[in-house]
Amino acid sequence: MRESAIRQIRDPTVSAGSGASADRWLEVGQGAFVVSRDPYLVLTATLGSCVAVIFYDAGARIGGMTHIFRCVDPGPAGGGAVVAEIEMLVNALMREGSPRSILQARVVGGAHILNRGRNVGGAMAHVALEYLQAERIDLVDHDVGGIRARRIAFNPVAGGLMVSYPGSMITVAEPSDLPARDDSTELF
Repeated sequence: MRESAIRQIRDPTVSAGSGASADRWLEVGQGAFVVSRDPYLVLTATLGSCVAVIFYDAGARIGGMTHIFRCVDPGPAGGGAVVAEIEMLVNALMREGSPRSILQARVVGGAHILNRGRNVGGAMAHVALEYLQAERIDLVDHDVGGIRARRIAFNPVAGGLMVSYPGSMITVAEPSDLPARDDSTELF
């Protein structure tokens, strides 16, 4: 199962490719997740109330991201849908040889964008953080909540993550871990 450097999971509308063309950016859409060991690939997502859970295996130089948009059920199902999406990413990384016990995690997003009504994003972020604690997966960093959208870029081989808010840049991890882009590519 290691014949290609990138695995696009659950989103057949995105071309995964297997070549190592310089400087590729792949948007991870809502409900999708991607696992990659391609050194030229950057995974991106735009998050409002959605939550991205990102895993990285430094030894194997592989990582993945899931873009969760499922609401936490106020009934008996609770956060089961959120947990299921995280588990699919963890299982995909384990199939690629990354033991669950060495994965490093980051959680980003979960904003309360409209700042009224039920805080769906906050509930998803809470379930994700609880899952990591219950499973004893190392949480390296998190940037959740608030009322502003985020744009993220993750290098799954180097482990670098950049988080930006409209109008300002906040670096969660070293941006040098992300490959340079040419000026013709617009991130935002």
